[in-house]
Amino acid sequence: MIESLFSGSNYQTAKAMLDVTEFRHRIMAGNLANVDTPGFQRRDVDSDFLAKLKTQIRTGNRSESLIPESIPVSAERGLAPTRPDGNTVSLDRELMLIRENALEYAAMGQFVSGSLQRLKTAISGKI
Repeated sequence: MIESLFSGSNYQTAKAMLDVTEFRHRIMAGNLANVDTPGFQRRDVDSDFLAKLKTQIRTGNRSESLIPESIPVSAERGLAPTRPDGNTVSLDRELMLIRENALEYAAMGQFVSGSLQRLKTAISGKI
């Protein structure tokens, strides 16, 4: 019975987005840590995977699991080195992307928190 409360598509979608944004944050933190490493190539969650995930979430199509066993990560294609040593990490761009990712995480966190609060209210019968 209680399992069904956490298996709904909205909850699963929010959980998937929380998982991906948390994982992506770790990848971007690694990029920041290597901003001065010669030849380092910026990494991110695979853009095709992110596009597919966002399409699944937007359309509600759950023909397959939202999150595979391992989230695909790749060096970002088409980035020109930001420095002569071949490093492709731009500090300003990375900080902007981290902020955007943090906003996505916060939005999903608020959604999950609100859902759990509504569930608590329904169980307790107090408004």
